[in-house]
Amino acid sequence: MSKLFGDYIRSRRESIRKADPEYSIRKVAKRIGIHHSYLSKIERGEPASLCEKRIIALAEELGDDPELLLAMNGKVSEAVRRAVFADPERVVSLLNQIKSTGAERK
Repeated sequence: MSKLFGDYIRSRRESIRKADPEYSIRKVAKRIGIHHSYLSKIERGEPASLCEKRIIALAEELGDDPELLLAMNGKVSEAVRRAVFADPERVVSLLNQIKSTGAERK
């Protein structure tokens, strides 16, 4: 997990926690099935990884799209893998559009 990802997760969790004390690091970690010290490590950007199942659980906890958090970690879900195999040309076209749009913004 990267520092950017850790900062993103901590920021999302703490933002939610302002309105809901159930979003302490201990409680979130418990609900997604990991130890709170491991989630703390992730939030600090230290070397750590989560399996697809845990990333999806974390995304759901934080109200994020699981595909977003998976992509932030260089992973794709099984559903995305199936979509790629079902229509690879379309996926390549979409990716090229995204890349060209990103280049235009710079």
